[in-house]
Amino acid sequence: MKVSRKPRPPGPVPERIQARWSHLCQHIGERRAGSAGERAAAEYILDQFRQTHLEAIHAEPFPCTAVGEAHAEIALGLGRSLEAVPARVLAGSPGTPGGRAVSGELVWVEMPEQAERLFQPALRGKFVVLFGPMPTCADLHRRLVQCQPAAVIHVDDRLPFDWVKDDGVYPVWVRRYGMPPTVTIPYQAAWAWRKRGANRARARIIAKLKSAHSQNVVGEIRGRCPDLPLVLLGAHHDTQCHNPGADDNASGVVALLELAVLLGAERPLRTIRLVSFGAEEQLSVGSAAYAVAHRKEMPGIGVVFNLDSVASPLGHHSVVRAGARAFGSWLLRELARAGLDARESAAPMPFADHFPFSVFGVPAVSFLRPNMDSGMHWQHHSAQDNLENVAVSEVARVAIALAQITRTLAGARRWPFPRGLAPEQRAETARLGKELFGIQTRA
Repeated sequence: MKVSRKPRPPGPVPERIQARWSHLCQHIGERRAGSAGERAAAEYILDQFRQTHLEAIHAEPFPCTAVGEAHAEIALGLGRSLEAVPARVLAGSPGTPGGRAVSGELVWVEMPEQAERLFQPALRGKFVVLFGPMPTCADLHRRLVQCQPAAVIHVDDRLPFDWVKDDGVYPVWVRRYGMPPTVTIPYQAAWAWRKRGANRARARIIAKLKSAHSQNVVGEIRGRCPDLPLVLLGAHHDTQCHNPGADDNASGVVALLELAVLLGAERPLRTIRLVSFGAEEQLSVGSAAYAVAHRKEMPGIGVVFNLDSVASPLGHHSVVRAGARAFGSWLLRELARAGLDARESAAPMPFADHFPFSVFGVPAVSFLRPNMDSGMHWQHHSAQDNLENVAVSEVARVAIALAQITRTLAGARRWPFPRGLAPEQRAETARLGKELFGIQTRA
């Protein structure tokens, strides 16, 4: 007697992944928020959703600040002897007054341990080199702005390379408190000039910003019981300036599109919603706009799985978990069953698109594949983030595992883990949501 077997769902197709990757990174290229490149990426994702026969396909525009022009000329040295150093303007930062050159004394501040002592009125008109993280506390940021430095020069101590990276500033803080002209320079350039005792700087920073619109792209696989909380799968399609963002985050987008193929022909119990967010590189502006616009629907979102930078050929698959410990234990166990061993971080992290959902108590995770012990990706936010430094095989591995987990959850009548955050996550998540995003869950 023949036993009929349920056909196995299709697997990822490397050629399809590569073709989509090439379209995003080579045909379109840079996709900074509010730009023609970002709009082209959104249109491409909409078209791919239509070809996969998703339902309720649409784009949701939201306002953003776009970089119209950004140029920095920075020189460091001793006394009058100054030499040019590569630099990039942080997206969202203002330029020097009138785009003119300014000169002044150079002050080195090792963050965060020296901030409390050195963020004083004596910094007025000086150049402040921040070695380490930019302030993530609103009070420190306000104090830095009130010092009125001529400019801030940021050195990222997690990326010890000789090329300059691009980055951005927190839009809510710019609106609320202002921002000094801020640039970033290469770690090795800062190292060399610190050794030589650099004490003077000159800067000419041109930064022209304009009001624009970004967009979140949405499609659904409709469930048989639409009243049950849904599964939301996300990624972001924008990039930082001056790079094609092959890993950050075309990798997440092509994985999301592959999940649309792997899951699109199914008729699950629960709805599966796919969202590609815009303006993530401005601190998750798109996902925050989505969460706020849909705040009344938050109880109807059961879980968020966000894909961001998952394609390092050599690295560590990682999940950043916002939710109960039982959620994390369940997820790691299911990932291992699906063939994806991963490590977990449970500290609130506002620098990924899962975070705004967690402010509303939705269990949410970002999937990442860092390749440095610092949790960073060496190639990110630079010209090194290209198709030579990503791997189709890793995207396929993530897509297979997440498809299996999504099928399990979308087919479950009862949820296998509790809703809400772990107790130790709640206060910091609320603080970051309010300070960095302006999100308050209570009136």
